[in-house]
Amino acid sequence: MKLGSEGYSPGLLKKIEYAGGNGRSFESAAQSLERLAEFSISARHVERLTERLGKERARQRDEQAALMKGRKLRSKYKQPPAVAVIMLDAGKARFRRADAGPGAHPPHWRDVKAACLQTYADVNYDRDPQPEPPAAFVDPARVERLCREMERVRGSAAAEENEFGNKEQDKDKDKLKHRKKKKRKTRNRKKSRRRRLVRTVVATTAAVEPFGWLVSAEAMKRKFYAAPKRAVIGDGGNWIDPLGQVHFPDWIAILDFPHLLVHLFAAARLAHVRDTVAAWKLYERMLRDAWGGKVRAVIDTLETQLRRLKSAHANAPDSWRVVELTLAYVECNRQRMDYPRYRQLGLPVSSSLVESLIKQINLRVKGSEQFWNDGGLEAVLQVRAAYLSQDDRADAHHKHRPRGPAAGRNRAKLIKATQ
Repeated sequence: MKLGSEGYSPGLLKKIEYAGGNGRSFESAAQSLERLAEFSISARHVERLTERLGKERARQRDEQAALMKGRKLRSKYKQPPAVAVIMLDAGKARFRRADAGPGAHPPHWRDVKAACLQTYADVNYDRDPQPEPPAAFVDPARVERLCREMERVRGSAAAEENEFGNKEQDKDKDKLKHRKKKKRKTRNRKKSRRRRLVRTVVATTAAVEPFGWLVSAEAMKRKFYAAPKRAVIGDGGNWIDPLGQVHFPDWIAILDFPHLLVHLFAAARLAHVRDTVAAWKLYERMLRDAWGGKVRAVIDTLETQLRRLKSAHANAPDSWRVVELTLAYVECNRQRMDYPRYRQLGLPVSSSLVESLIKQINLRVKGSEQFWNDGGLEAVLQVRAAYLSQDDRADAHHKHRPRGPAAGRNRAKLIKATQ
């Protein structure tokens, strides 16, 4: 049965790890194992085994990062991918102090950083394949929902009842029929678009500097540095660009377009708080300029609005603060907004894959009653990342791992049996 010193076969350990790393909690993992695998185990023991296996994965990951620092890491692949894209983002998880006894003392939030390393089939175009923005970006109701989902429109702007076209929402049923017809017409065209191939995942609670080495090590392992087309996509956060400059300096840097959309939408709402029609027209003009790569036009528009607001509300900086921040955001990221060129190269202009990835991670690590210790969450993240990756790493670890020391109530029995 290839029993290890834990008293469990590799196959059963893999089931325990999968349940512990992918279930909603260790308690639900234990219940699933009992019902589906007819194997009785306590939630506490699932936790110990999952964390131990996660720490083993973390040690291997850290060893590879150390090799990357020493320029000794090599890829096992002979051929590089045609298109390699790294998407970066961060979520949140709640922590507790480990030495404070039972309960969450004191609870606090910390970042969980994630990287989605995605390969694509190569696609080339003679010109921009989509010169017009997607219908979702110029639909008032859908833009409003998108902004709410991304939780970026807050404060006084969110308090205003500017839904940008509540009347248009009544037409959604008619629009749905139209969209279904449009999908049929564009089905053949969509077949020629870029095709996603293999995704791997890096996730950690570590700071930006070690996270950068973890991502670069994963990129080296997958031979991303030798890919003809290489891109890094982020939301413009102040930690993403420095990471890219250190580890991916010659890659194409792309600003995630939906995040830009949310900033433009917020600025337009604050520029015309009491006139939803004017606000929407301003947003749509800036959106179309941004989609077309006309960054200078977007900046000019924002500067004009900022001057107008400052003149009209000189003593009320809150009236124009969002517009000022949006202008700074666009100016800071202007070198990463050449969207027609990116589309012509067959590159994505959205980091939606990593945002979706963070939601998948959150299903395990973020709940109303979940408060983590540092080491415990880091270990579970490695298990979750392994099973979210689309290569063989989740199963390969169990094929090659050395057997660890016993854990839990089986320890004494196993020691006695080997004497």
